[in-house]
This record gives sequence, C-alpha cells and structure tokens, in this order.
Amino acid sequence: MEIIEEIKFPSTNKDWGQKVVIGGILNMIPIINFLSSGYSLKVMKEAIETKPEMPQWEDWGNFFVRGLIAFIISLIYLIIPIIVLLVSLGSMAFAVISAAVSHDKSFALGAIGGAMGGILISLVLMIIFGFLIPMALAMYVKEDNIGAAFRFGELLSRIKSVFGEYLTVYIVLIVLSFVLGLFGSVPLLGFLIIIFGGFYIEVVGANMFGKVYAKSTG
Repeated sequence: MEIIEEIKFPSTNKDWGQKVVIGGILNMIPIINFLSSGYSLKVMKEAIETKPEMPQWEDWGNFFVRGLIAFIISLIYLIIPIIVLLVSLGSMAFAVISAAVSHDKSFALGAIGGAMGGILISLVLMIIFGFLIPMALAMYVKEDNIGAAFRFGELLSRIKSVFGEYLTVYIVLIVLSFVLGLFGSVPLLGFLIIIFGGFYIEVVGANMFGKVYAKSTG
C-alpha cells in the first residue's frame, strides 16, 4: 500500500473539495454528523469492492442510518472502557466530597490515586477495543448486517491475516490526526483546517481500512 497515494486519495476525485466541505460542516453538528459517518462507510464499501471513489452526497437517509449503526457498533465495543472510566470518575468525585466533609486528606489522596489508576486502565482498554472497531465496521459494511460486526473470531482472524498493514493504517491515521491538531492554535484558519481536515482524514481512513479488509481472510 502506497501511503502517500492513499493520503492523496480524496483529492483525486471529482468535486472532492465540495464533498469535503459538506462532510466537514455536517461533522460539526451532533446527531447530524451521522450523515458524514454514513458517507465514510460508503467510501469504505467502495474500497472493499475495489472501486474506490468519493461518492456523491445523495441518498441522505441511507447515510444517516448507516452512520447511526456505526455509532451503535462503536459504542458497544467501547462500553467496557466507558464503564470503567465512569466508575473511576465517580470514585474520584466521591473521594473529593468525602475529604471536604471529613477533612481526611489521606483517605482522599488514596481514593484519588485509585481512581487515577482506573482512568488509566480505561484509556488502555479504549485503545485495545478501539483498534478492533475499523475491522468490525468493515465487516458490517461488507455484509450490510450488524451481527457481522460482532463475529469476534472472524474479526480477530481477519486482523491477524493483515496485521502489518492494519497496524500501519491505524498509526498513519493517529499521526495525521496529531499533525492536524497542531493547526488548532492558528487563529480562525486553524479551526477551519481542523473541521475540514478532520473529515478528510476520516475519508482517508475509511478508504484504507476498506482496502485492508479486502485483503484479509477470516
């Protein structure tokens, strides 16, 4: 996989700038951003079927439904780390309140330390489970079946069969997101770059993961 060419993929399509602007604007609006997620899944499906392209912004209902399903699948995969995080934050809040009432600083420090450990564990779990989500979404998109996203044996087998490329894509997207974040401090222009650049990276990731899925075996 030629990484540079894959990163340039959206810009090789007709009217790509207009498509990215629409996606970036939609991505800013809660709930409405399911449309942009659904669009990215369409990009992934085209890549899986070896005809990568930036589709037209049409069939809005289908985009929204697919985006909503993608959100649900991702949420289910992340439910364990989310629960650990919420429990840890709750424990920290309880410790702070208890310390304020009882003035027992040693108890508070111990409880806060434990809560911080829980937060760290939740972040590690988010990385682990988050690593599985792109393949789960590709399996859903390929079969248009939510249940396909939770065939864990097949999912792990597919990731294993293309682990090197899968990990490369994951790391590339992290690096691109980090670089994009550096523009956040630029007045006004930085905000616009992050909005539209974020959707651009989302499309790049969908296309790359789609191609990796097409090479995988379950």
